[in-house]
Amino acid sequence: MNDMLKMNMFFPSELLSITSVDHDDSSLYIKMRSKTHSFKCPECAQETETYHGTYLRKVQDLPILGKTTRLHITANEYVCKNESCSKVTFVEDFDGFLSYYGRMTERCADFICTLAMETSCEGCSICRAMNLQISGDSVIRLLTKRYRLQSTPKCGSAIGVDDFAFKKRHTYGTIIVDQATHRPVAILDGRDGNNNKHIKTVTRDRASAYSTAIQEILPDAMQIADRFHLHQNLLEAIKNTVNSTIPVDIRIPIEYEKNEITADTEKPCKKMPCNADNFLDYNEKSVQLYNAIHEYSKAGYSKPAISKMLHCSRNTVTKYLEGDYDSLCRKNFYSGMDQFYDYIIKELSSGVSRKDVFRSLIQKDYKGGQTAAYDYMNKIIERFHIDIAVYRSSSADAVQEKKKLQKYDHISRNGIFRFLWMNLEITNSHKSYLMDTYPQLRILMSCIREFREIFQKKSMPCLYLFIEKYKNSDLKEVSRFVSGIERDLSAVENAVASSLSNGFVEGTNSKLKMVKRTMYGRCSKELLAAKLIYMSKSNYG
Repeated sequence: MNDMLKMNMFFPSELLSITSVDHDDSSLYIKMRSKTHSFKCPECAQETETYHGTYLRKVQDLPILGKTTRLHITANEYVCKNESCSKVTFVEDFDGFLSYYGRMTERCADFICTLAMETSCEGCSICRAMNLQISGDSVIRLLTKRYRLQSTPKCGSAIGVDDFAFKKRHTYGTIIVDQATHRPVAILDGRDGNNNKHIKTVTRDRASAYSTAIQEILPDAMQIADRFHLHQNLLEAIKNTVNSTIPVDIRIPIEYEKNEITADTEKPCKKMPCNADNFLDYNEKSVQLYNAIHEYSKAGYSKPAISKMLHCSRNTVTKYLEGDYDSLCRKNFYSGMDQFYDYIIKELSSGVSRKDVFRSLIQKDYKGGQTAAYDYMNKIIERFHIDIAVYRSSSADAVQEKKKLQKYDHISRNGIFRFLWMNLEITNSHKSYLMDTYPQLRILMSCIREFREIFQKKSMPCLYLFIEKYKNSDLKEVSRFVSGIERDLSAVENAVASSLSNGFVEGTNSKLKMVKRTMYGRCSKELLAAKLIYMSKSNYG
């Protein structure tokens, strides 16, 4: 049958012929014989036709139908005719199918290496499940052997360097990445760069050790400090300054905020009149819908058109056009608690806790649930600004202390830092209090703004003015940060002027850490380089 698969289709038919096929419950045995009549000497490359004998090679191939596949290949052994050659006899190899000393076919080795890059020695468990016989150590040896046979990766004139930990807080290494291709070039224990004298540009983080090493090995290379790490160093300086000069809990008197609000509300406001004390009694969404419907109606739109634009029914449009504003937009508190409304206000105002109020409501034949009752009481507490009673177990002193704390708004150090670094919105009264009480916050705000402007404008004069302004600052962390910039001024100047950064190295470093995690952190430098660089070559071709 011509359409049936033939065994010869899966092997190099011009080099080998199948003589027999046997099998048992777990294995498939394929006997093959060489078809060659001449071969070139691997030492002197002179072709010979003189046979010396035959040699039986037992190799493993990829499984067939779930069975271990073993090839028994009878290869020819030839005599080298070149008298000056050191080789007397040699065995032929089958280039591209079976290497000279290989115990498995090249396609089988390729499959195992692919598994090894993703799973390390655990790939042997997958292989055994497929009836591919190999040990975990052999998987690692095969991968490192493939890595050693590769040519040394070449890099362009610009590279990036970064450090990583073989074992955290114990041993560290350096990864070098080509800036043009973003491919890893080398993984080093130290900082040997004697083979890379052609490099002209190096991007790096702020580590002083790299600065010194690069200066020694590549004195003519331009160093560029990474902008992300520069901002990260400033972030740490700001955070340390806040932690050392600002209290853990900042208390802003509520009276201070009220005074500020009173002063602000004297100015006319278009959105809400100053005497709108009951503004919170209106439902915001209902107010927006009411205003939108009336606005479109005044503009001449029909009810169907308004309904389509606002995604509401025609009945809703009619109701909002013809209904009363208060009845449509005011929040309602209709619930089973309404009959106890006055009683609840009286009890809460007299200092009775919500728990005790709820118990008394049960005795008054309240049939609702606890959650609904607490929600109702919370709305009343918020509406009338009632001080909630503390638990009965609290002492009189604790009650007084709690009342004192309720007279303040509280801001944490973390809130201050987010206000400085991320422009977190706070009220004008809080901002005024912080700036008046802690004047160093003004300095920190200016420092952050001016440092960011240096890179936004790519301005060298701004950099020099920044250094001159803050290098003798009373804030020690800021002064220390600026001193570090001054020591590494050349690299920082290049960071301001150049568009290059160290971001591509950080991405490769993240991939390296992912590879380490698949091996549970246990790997040698050679194995780590094999997995990372061999993987990159496989991906990029």
